[in-house]
Amino acid sequence: MELIYKVKPSVYVIVSMLHIGDGEAMLFVNWARYFDRLQNQQVQMPKIEKNCPTLYAVMTGDDADGVYECDCRSDGTMYHGFSLKVEVPSKVAILECITPKIFSKGRLLANKCLKMYSELLKNPPFPAWKDGLDELWN
Repeated sequence: MELIYKVKPSVYVIVSMLHIGDGEAMLFVNWARYFDRLQNQQVQMPKIEKNCPTLYAVMTGDDADGVYECDCRSDGTMYHGFSLKVEVPSKVAILECITPKIFSKGRLLANKCLKMYSELLKNPPFPAWKDGLDELWN
């Protein structure tokens, strides 16, 4: 199931929603292979911390809103992105779980991803990281 948030004309953030357990779901924004650029964490993470504090907090599990980095497998394909766990009613279809609270959490996740995108665009830790942002919109 997908929640689609309009950022501006012709630009949208897609938040997927998946059941991950009884009474629990995951909201997920796919960043595809963007973070394959992270090859040497000892060297790269200090630069990310300095240039992109929101991204750093999320990647290290210190985000105040509970957004975290994760891998997600669906239909045999591995996806990499950012997630937020949400409580949902037990033993109901995912469509029945959609509430104003879920929309609000989805918007929070979408906004957090936009903030990380903005940090990477305005102050990339490495030049190639800015160039790679085009991949996210294709």
